[in-house]
This record gives sequence, C-alpha cells and structure tokens, in this order.
Amino acid sequence: MSKYKTKYFKKTKKINHTIWLDKLINQLETKRREFDHEYI
Repeated sequence: MSKYKTKYFKKTKKINHTIWLDKLINQLETKRREFDHEYI
C-alpha cells in the first residue's frame, strides 16, 4: 500500500503533496498537544 502511495504522489504535483503532508503533520501535532495537556 505504501509503495502504491509513493508512486501515486510522485505522479501528482509537488504542491499537492506538500499540502497533504502539511495537513497530516498539523493533525499529528494537534493530537500530540491534546495528549500532553491531558496527561501532564
């Protein structure tokens, strides 16, 4: 599955790929902050 995704993203525009990565990273960061707030 990951190999398919990499091939797919290589074919798409780099801008779309970076936007998708930014969204993913932002989601992970927000989840991490919520987790820290709950358990610190």
